[in-house]
Amino acid sequence: MELSRTKTLITHARGERARFLGYEVHTLQDNSQHRKGRRSINARIGFRVPDEVVDKKCRGYQRGNKPTHRPELTTDSDFTIIAHYQAEYRGLVEYYRLAYNLSIALRKVKRVMEQSLVMTLASKLKISVPRVYKRYQATIITNGKRYKGLQVVRTREGKKPLIAQWGGISLHWEPKAVLNDQPARAWGGRSELEKRLLANTCELCGATSDIEVHHIRALKDLTTYTGREKPAWVRKMAARRRKTLVLCRTCHQDTHAGRPLTRHTSSSRT
Repeated sequence: MELSRTKTLITHARGERARFLGYEVHTLQDNSQHRKGRRSINARIGFRVPDEVVDKKCRGYQRGNKPTHRPELTTDSDFTIIAHYQAEYRGLVEYYRLAYNLSIALRKVKRVMEQSLVMTLASKLKISVPRVYKRYQATIITNGKRYKGLQVVRTREGKKPLIAQWGGISLHWEPKAVLNDQPARAWGGRSELEKRLLANTCELCGATSDIEVHHIRALKDLTTYTGREKPAWVRKMAARRRKTLVLCRTCHQDTHAGRPLTRHTSSSRT
């Protein structure tokens, strides 16, 4: 039997760092940190974002160590592009919320991602990067704190507008945060979710109120229903090759509960 070195490595907690769920784990040691006259952090367990995670994430938005645009997204709308970048960044931040170096580590990632984002928008719109900032710049308020960011708004008659934002995500360390191992998923650009949301119609029952979005992690998850009749939402997503489905609240709740769709059942009885 061969053991994985990364999973079975024994380290000295003060001088070395172990790996666990993508974090580096070690004991903290800083004699200068005091609280009520006592050293406050010595021997406490600390979690940090590994340097290679930062480097790998940045490389996904770079070419030759410099930020670059993502040509595969330029066919999408500006709304979808901004929402896509924000979802990817938010997922990373929320996963590493326990890390004491969260702000230092992910500030670099945010800078690289933002440069890639504005370059992608500039490439799509055939304008300069400064004009992108001028067109989309906005002040985003989160928990009473103001952030500089980018924003695009889609108005809807008689309804709240759809808003896609970049920025406004705090990098505050939360030692007691609950680890989210299923971070927010980036919207699939090819399906143009924006247009489907604007249609404001449930893609299963046709209802036009309380519209929400159902996500799956991967299309391969739709094959887990092999050997039994697939639910209507599974058949719909598989046929369209989409990881998102726009549903009314009733159909969304029925889908998550694994029960027959209420609206379909009631309509068939009538």
